[in-house]
Amino acid sequence: MTTEPSARQRSDHLQYVPASDDPRVAGLGVYNARDFAAVRAAVPMLVPVIAGWKKAFEEPYVGVTTDGSIRSDVYDLAVVPDGEMAPVEAMRSAAHALRDNMTADTWETLTYPLDSPRWRGWSNPEFLIFDNGLRLEEHGPEIRRAILTLVESSLSERGYTVVRSLMALNAYLGELVGLPAIMNEGSYQFAIYGDPFGGDAWGWQLFGHHVAVNVLVANDRMTIGPVFLGAEPDSKANGADAGTRVLEPRERLGLEFIRSLTPQQLEVAQEFDRILHPDIPAERWNPADGRHLAGAFADNGVIPLQGISGAELDEDQKARLVAICIEYSSLLPDGPRAARRREVERWIDDTYLTWIGGTGDDDAFYYRVQSPVIVAEFDHHQGMWLTNEEPARFHTHTTLRLPNGNDYGTLLWGR
Repeated sequence: MTTEPSARQRSDHLQYVPASDDPRVAGLGVYNARDFAAVRAAVPMLVPVIAGWKKAFEEPYVGVTTDGSIRSDVYDLAVVPDGEMAPVEAMRSAAHALRDNMTADTWETLTYPLDSPRWRGWSNPEFLIFDNGLRLEEHGPEIRRAILTLVESSLSERGYTVVRSLMALNAYLGELVGLPAIMNEGSYQFAIYGDPFGGDAWGWQLFGHHVAVNVLVANDRMTIGPVFLGAEPDSKANGADAGTRVLEPRERLGLEFIRSLTPQQLEVAQEFDRILHPDIPAERWNPADGRHLAGAFADNGVIPLQGISGAELDEDQKARLVAICIEYSSLLPDGPRAARRREVERWIDDTYLTWIGGTGDDDAFYYRVQSPVIVAEFDHHQGMWLTNEEPARFHTHTTLRLPNGNDYGTLLWGR
């Protein structure tokens, strides 16, 4: 993370804080999260978006593909070496502690069968669509602490810091716009899928505004995906961590890669040179997902390969492309992340990066990295709660998918 931010990075977003009578916030302070969900679902702009999400949710799971056909030869599902094992015992111990902090009825509300379709009901807006598991803000500190301990036991140290920092930024946004009951550090759903104590495969899900993480362990193997991480704004203007841009590495690594290309390579990689280029098709953007193709409810997305491939890069450029993929895998603990690196490197010649937007220091942009084993997206957004009408560097959305049928670790438990 950036530790010495510029004054501009610390304060850019403050000029876009809405006035209390702005239509995007006026009158909403009377709602809690559940009441607000019904209000948001009736917004004309969002009605077709939500309807499309729910229709996609009802489809049988297939997985993200490039052409509608699953490739069955891309993941190495062999037993992992000792040094690459998932933190199974730490996770199971944390799950025990969580169960010990709640009644049997609450535990039942929290847990679902491993193959429950509810797992695919995660979303990243500030309003609920599927009410999975428990909502953190509706439970006492013991349960919240136990849930977060399970999250911490499953992720890398840095990954946990990123997740918690984004949750804190959600609370910061709630305070900025005067809606702390709608956006706060507890505005998140948590659910467990499978049996942490008796089954070989189980996992958990945390999702809410700008944070959605799905974790699966099966014996000693682990997957984390789908993942959505974002922030509006991406840093605070005050306090000890003022200006720390939580998702800055994803922005920086993308820029470093695109700037490493020759003019001829850039012509292949850059789909459009402005993020709001007039020739971008209308269907390539929607108000909730921006330019993302692999966000919430895109479990069966068909995403064609675009841009420049690893086979067209020199060794330094390939290393930069791997670095982007590993950054998007940074929630994984050290061992599973090492396994993930081998997986990514195996397919580097078949990995593509496409870019929309400029490459200057202040330009907003979108990029997607895509291979048989990863789809990673980065997008700068216009304001949703803040008032900037064009995409800005301080509003970031990122997604991660495990294509060809391995979201939710599905290939590890044989759905």
